[in-house]
Amino acid sequence: MAPQAMTATVNGHSSAALPPVTPAVTGVTTAAAAVTVVMSSAAGAGAGPIPTATTAATLAANLPGINQLACEEIIYEELDNRFAEPDHHMINDERIIQNLIRLERLTIPHCNYFLEVQQDIKPNMRKIVTTWMLEVCDEQKCEEQTFPLAVNFFDRFLCALRIDRYHLQLLGCCALLLASKIRQCQPLTVDVLSAYTDHAVSPDQIRSWELLLISKLEWNINAVTAFDYVDHILERAKWGSDDSRLREHAHTLIHVCNTETIFMQLEPSLLAVACIASATRGLNVSTKLAVGYDLCRLTMHDLNKIDFVVKIIEEIVAREIADKQCQQQQQQQQQAAQQHQQQLAVAAGSSCKEQYQQAPQKLSSATATSNGGGPPQQQQPETPTDVQYIYF
Repeated sequence: MAPQAMTATVNGHSSAALPPVTPAVTGVTTAAAAVTVVMSSAAGAGAGPIPTATTAATLAANLPGINQLACEEIIYEELDNRFAEPDHHMINDERIIQNLIRLERLTIPHCNYFLEVQQDIKPNMRKIVTTWMLEVCDEQKCEEQTFPLAVNFFDRFLCALRIDRYHLQLLGCCALLLASKIRQCQPLTVDVLSAYTDHAVSPDQIRSWELLLISKLEWNINAVTAFDYVDHILERAKWGSDDSRLREHAHTLIHVCNTETIFMQLEPSLLAVACIASATRGLNVSTKLAVGYDLCRLTMHDLNKIDFVVKIIEEIVAREIADKQCQQQQQQQQQAAQQHQQQLAVAAGSSCKEQYQQAPQKLSSATATSNGGGPPQQQQPETPTDVQYIYF
């Protein structure tokens, strides 16, 4: 059915019925149609003649912001990896980082909940659960910004409510669910999260605790994380594009640091610049002096404080690498032991089979030896119940 004609009222006078407006395909055509409707309404009220379509298109093209309504996304094969091109207006605006620094203070955990709130939860438990959360994000190919936000929700909730240790993984599921809804195109599902817990946590529990999580966060769920600073800093620094691996390494270090309790109350901006500085040193990007100068200039953090955090990060990375190597060695030793046991089992089975097959030959040779090499003699029965001793 065709759309009905509209009647506009301008300055208290009713205008004639306006022609139906056909939905446009492009933004400029839509704007031109809108301008045509406005001008037609004004003309019906005695404002003047109705402009032509060419005039309407010209006015629409000159409207502010119309030319900026363009989709410039980079479409990848994976559904959740669609990123827009860098916005040069935001990159050139120094207020972006300043606003992030101002807002980050509102979403930093306000206390060390291990000492003040929680009684049944220990730091090593947080390490285990956050590492599990990171593994879930890696396997589900979540966006890199999902995990830092989930850890922020996790810590802020534990600052607000005391829970038992067996609810810790349930809280991690809820934090991942909520963070994926905010930062991803396709969020995680409760069924997937329940499966990762080996169904120790039910989907209904995740749904109910999600409401509890939001309420304890006071609906302040748009938190600033260290991830939010990386792109802004690298785009503003001259050395930010020297190595394509710099962004990935910085995000990896941020993920590792988010699993550590020592960085729980650290400012996200300081954590971001420390991870970027550590990544530049590992990749030999620019000089330490140039990197430190740019990081201090952009975030107003002290260079000595940045170096102190970088040393802690390097110690954590060295420890993680050593732990990974030990785990790999243990796995290799276990695999070697299993292979050795399998070889022994195969060898034992083959030897038993050979002995079984060679048993008749050994018996015949032993019999021939006992008879002096002559033909085998029939042995006499030794019991009276033998058939040879029964006469009918």
